[in-house]
Amino acid sequence: MGKQVLLLRSGKQEMSVSKETECLHIDVCDGTSAQLYLDIKADVAKLCIEMEVAKGSEASLFIKNDALQKMQLQLLANVRKGATMHFGYCDLECGQRQVTGHIQLLEEGANVDMRSVSISQDRKCYDICIEHLAPHTSGEMQHYALVEDTGSYVMNACGKIIKGAYNSVSHQATRVLTLSEEHHSSVTPTLLIDENDVKASHAMTLGQPDENQLYYLQTRGLSRKEALGLLSIGYLLPIVAYVNDADKQQELKNEIEKRVGLHA
Repeated sequence: MGKQVLLLRSGKQEMSVSKETECLHIDVCDGTSAQLYLDIKADVAKLCIEMEVAKGSEASLFIKNDALQKMQLQLLANVRKGATMHFGYCDLECGQRQVTGHIQLLEEGANVDMRSVSISQDRKCYDICIEHLAPHTSGEMQHYALVEDTGSYVMNACGKIIKGAYNSVSHQATRVLTLSEEHHSSVTPTLLIDENDVKASHAMTLGQPDENQLYYLQTRGLSRKEALGLLSIGYLLPIVAYVNDADKQQELKNEIEKRVGLHA
């Protein structure tokens, strides 16, 4: 099939992508409020998603990545005047990943907030950039990861504000919980600021669970596995809020809890 084009108008839509689709182009109509739940199927090895968020619109894109093999994913998004993009990404599978994202806030009043969660048993590498190209723009990203065994999680997150993009806001935070000393993970937060009248920040944590917290939970009758599961949930469950459907929220919550060992 190659390239697919999807026009988003007001309301909720669901879509699945298989290996036949190499590129998905999404257009969000002017002044609309649209939500898309996108399921990437197990057989996908390479996918590019292009998104145009028209002026005055509000678009929510949630991606559930169920690919079971090595996969490359690219997200390119342009956000126009007075528009807002909400982007959620969830990857609980074991395959290798190379994910790149470049979101451009092209015109005044453009906004984006993104949140990702990932469980890594293999190598998962993310390069994400939000670029402010106009005044009064806002970009916020939050990334959460759980790294198991000899897994690797690499996050390169960049907020870029060019000269003239005054009164803009760029915030980013990454939290990585490692469950083994054998992991190979790194987080590189970057702010490239060429304008004085802005607000910008970055924060990150990377480390193993607090043994005191684990001990306390175990004194309350939990096994070590259950205690680790409860601590892990705090990193992963925030993504559920980015799903705009109550049934799918519950489905994802159950899947996350099962994945960390809280359910059989």
